[in-house]
Amino acid sequence: MRAAKGEPEGRIVLFPHGGAGPNALSPLLAVLPQEYDILGVTLPGRERRFSEGFAETPGDPGAVVNGIVEELARLPVRPTVFFAHSMGVAVAVAVALADPGLRARLVLSAHPPGGTKVQQAAEYDEETLLAVIRLGGGTPDEILENPFWRDYVLGLLRSDLALAARLARQNLTGRLSVPLTVLGGDRDELVPVEELLPWEARTDAGARMRVFPGGHFYLLDEANRDAVANEIILAAKR
Repeated sequence: MRAAKGEPEGRIVLFPHGGAGPNALSPLLAVLPQEYDILGVTLPGRERRFSEGFAETPGDPGAVVNGIVEELARLPVRPTVFFAHSMGVAVAVAVALADPGLRARLVLSAHPPGGTKVQQAAEYDEETLLAVIRLGGGTPDEILENPFWRDYVLGLLRSDLALAARLARQNLTGRLSVPLTVLGGDRDELVPVEELLPWEARTDAGARMRVFPGGHFYLLDEANRDAVANEIILAAKR
């Protein structure tokens, strides 16, 4: 997404929330230091991969994880931080467990270790998906008022929730060996702060937790961006 100016001090990999690509985190990218390469994980059906089908993605979560691991393995060896928000957390942790030798520091935002209560639903009907969008916020009304984009967004979100649920369950069978930074919003209606506390028990290297004012997308609020970026850089130096 952005190359470092000069010799990079490290690499930051962005794992975005459900139904989105990494460009959704661009407001945060703008305040990250220029000394880091910034990469973004893009799953099928969005941004540069818009033309690729996404319905089958949850059926083979291992392919998603292995694809990311293989791409990272082709890059120069550098200190690496994964910053993941919401469903992106399940993907980031799965990648970290699949390639522990990378020793990537993890900054995990607004997602419990075993997945959200919504992800544990038997099925993601339209009412459930619209409730997720309403509680999370951040989706313009004009998108949902357009029949094509409404169906597309709901389908993408349904696929991402299923993928995240499967990966989150699998992740519980592994254990992390790197320090964690866990972030959340104090008014997040999708993921209350207390649901983030179990992360401390998922690593042998300690966890730092910080709660910001705001809802599920607290990290994009202008008042929080610099502080969130600072947490990412602090994690890089741990």
